[in-house]
Amino acid sequence: MIMHAAGVLFLARGYEGVSMEDVRHVVGGSKSTLYRHFTGKSALFRSAVEALLDEKSAPLRAFTPTDPDVRGSLVTLGRLVATVVLDPSGISLHRLVTSEAERIPGVGQTFFEHGPASGQAVLGRYLQAAHDAGVIRVQDARAAGAQLYQAMLGDPQMRLLTNSPSRPTPAEVETSITTAVDAFLDGTLVR
Repeated sequence: MIMHAAGVLFLARGYEGVSMEDVRHVVGGSKSTLYRHFTGKSALFRSAVEALLDEKSAPLRAFTPTDPDVRGSLVTLGRLVATVVLDPSGISLHRLVTSEAERIPGVGQTFFEHGPASGQAVLGRYLQAAHDAGVIRVQDARAAGAQLYQAMLGDPQMRLLTNSPSRPTPAEVETSITTAVDAFLDGTLVR
């Protein structure tokens, strides 16, 4: 409850626009109770970032391929990643963390581990399973997952992060995913 409320406040007001008193006011309780859980605002911010990312990425982490076709599974997985990465609140959180990462030790690492690395790990596990089944050849499934993750959504995500006037359409996101999957499979499918 505390981390969710803090996360909502941080997303709405930014890091500097939120005080521990603001969080206490929203969740109730005493200031001493809040400080018993968190040593300060930066610790609360890191915990709120972690909680928000874990909540948003839960469906992605629970991904179980149902399509026996590796292309179909990778496209489905790409669409799932897009719902997390390209969501307006995900873009807002990414911007917020990027703006504060230099000043708040550990928040960038927390964001990476609970955000991109989590999605890359899901892709990596799927790619490793496909490699083990003899469907594709990859030397390092984790690295291949990270590269495919960026290839699928790097352009649409960057356009949203930078508030580009050429916002990606759903059709462009779909094309970005399918083009990346097709290029990846062209180089890795066992023929």
